[in-house]
Amino acid sequence: MEFQLDDDLLKTTKAEKKIYYKGDVVLNEGDICQYFYFLHDGELSVFNFTEKGKELLQHKVKGAHFFAEPAILLGKPIPGNVEVYSDKAHVIKMNRDLFVDYLKSHPEFLYNFTISVAQKSLKKSLLLKQIVLLNPEERIMHQLRDYKRESGLQHEKLMIKLTRKELSHMTGLRIETVIRTIKKMEKEEKLEIVNGKIFL
Repeated sequence: MEFQLDDDLLKTTKAEKKIYYKGDVVLNEGDICQYFYFLHDGELSVFNFTEKGKELLQHKVKGAHFFAEPAILLGKPIPGNVEVYSDKAHVIKMNRDLFVDYLKSHPEFLYNFTISVAQKSLKKSLLLKQIVLLNPEERIMHQLRDYKRESGLQHEKLMIKLTRKELSHMTGLRIETVIRTIKKMEKEEKLEIVNGKIFL
């Protein structure tokens, strides 16, 4: 859910704005934060490393969204690394206690914030189910359809701006498996490949 932060919220929570650049780490897995974080614009990747050192992409954060808020709300360690994916990102951080007080005194904003957290929780549950239960083709198709749904262009052909490596990280599959499965899906006309780009 996209948010617009008004001046009252920014002032009340003593908000600070910082610019990060591609590859910068905004939060590390295990951090315990005294601030809520909001991505004003840009794009972030949230990921973990497996025991074998493989990167598993949990999700991407786009502009006008909060990130890492469940852990911050509970005062728990951040469950993943947060890194800048776009060339540049503007991040706003707000004092945790002041933000919680703001939520308590602004029920409509609190409701929207709660819905946003619930949507993320549901998405993560579906991702876990996908990794455990679905075969490689179903995992990849699920990610491609998610991308289309989030773009708002579900009913027309769309170029999927995800690399094979990103799909590998998002699905927990080896990159070779992703490449082989996408070629098979193309042959079966479940997607189209033009100049190496996936269209669905």
